[in-house]
Amino acid sequence: MKQYEKLQALGQELKDSHQGPMHVLDVGAGHGAEEYSPFFAEIADHYVGVDPDEDIIQNKWIDERHHMPAEDFAKKHEAAVISGESQNFDLATAIYVWEHLPNPTEFLSSVAEVLRPGGTLLCVTPNGLHPFGLGSKVLAKFDLTDKVLHKLRPDEIDHYHFPVVATQNTPKGVKKAAMEAGFSKAEVTLHDEPEVFMPYLPQRLHFLPKIYSKVISLLRLKSLSGTLIIKLTK
Repeated sequence: MKQYEKLQALGQELKDSHQGPMHVLDVGAGHGAEEYSPFFAEIADHYVGVDPDEDIIQNKWIDERHHMPAEDFAKKHEAAVISGESQNFDLATAIYVWEHLPNPTEFLSSVAEVLRPGGTLLCVTPNGLHPFGLGSKVLAKFDLTDKVLHKLRPDEIDHYHFPVVATQNTPKGVKKAAMEAGFSKAEVTLHDEPEVFMPYLPQRLHFLPKIYSKVISLLRLKSLSGTLIIKLTK
């Protein structure tokens, strides 16, 4: 099962167990959200998107758009809840957002503020123990990320790029940040899908992620899988 299929399965499970209208928030509903937005639009009675990237304006699947960081939205939303103009969310998603966060705990605290008690946050992020995650950290530390991406994905970085910081994107780091942010439960699933990393490599090197995946499978090193699928409960 691919990562977005697993994400959708988690979303459907929450929908099936939920009573009443389903209010969904997508934090990071700009660039790349078309991969999963149609599904969450289908299960949501009201689907809200937040993103500092202006591409959020083009997301046709969401009902309500907020072109701003999650922390700013949390403050705005709190005022709307107090005034009775809005209500807190049952489900939030943050897909490939975590690796861009300099302070995951602060971000998670903001998302927790707009979730109802028992609400859920679903995230997908590269595993910081995978070569891609480790490489991202090294490049970020020496300020080489943009130079390397210009070589590998020039069209993307010219159109869209947020710096990769890759803090606490390991199972242990995720659970620590979640508890500090006030979530009551943190579940992390290790997922390995070589195709996720192929676009970052020249065509002639596309075989490398597949070989890596086979090696860690043979050696039973699941902790070094490529991505983390995260489910946090408030």
